[in-house]
Amino acid sequence: MITTIFIILLTGTCAFAMVRGRTDERLAAFAMITAAVLSPIAMASGYSAPETGVLGIDLGLLAFLLVLALKSDRYWPLWAAGFQVVGTSIHLATFVEVDIWPPAYGAAQGFWAWPVLAALLTGTLVEARYRNN
Repeated sequence: MITTIFIILLTGTCAFAMVRGRTDERLAAFAMITAAVLSPIAMASGYSAPETGVLGIDLGLLAFLLVLALKSDRYWPLWAAGFQVVGTSIHLATFVEVDIWPPAYGAAQGFWAWPVLAALLTGTLVEARYRNN
């Protein structure tokens, strides 16, 4: 159920970013959709072991958001990158403590996609309001 809600919100937010955002919002929306599509494909163990494939995707998204944050004149990419750092660090923690309960690993890792999405939505809303004035 949570996954379905996230996919609906991801699709809506990214569509809104594509229509009402500028280049930063559009690029981030494309990167987030790409990561969301590739992550289930890369998942190997259902969070019963460190998900190295998903880690690679999350690191790629993190690198993209960091570059975007450094080049952008907006604040939201910095917030998105910060949230993505936390989400990515969950993967790294599983290499140290391999006996993490799989549902806890999955929930902790997946949780941080929500604030990243909220940062994109907030940035797009601000940009849309700015354009209307």
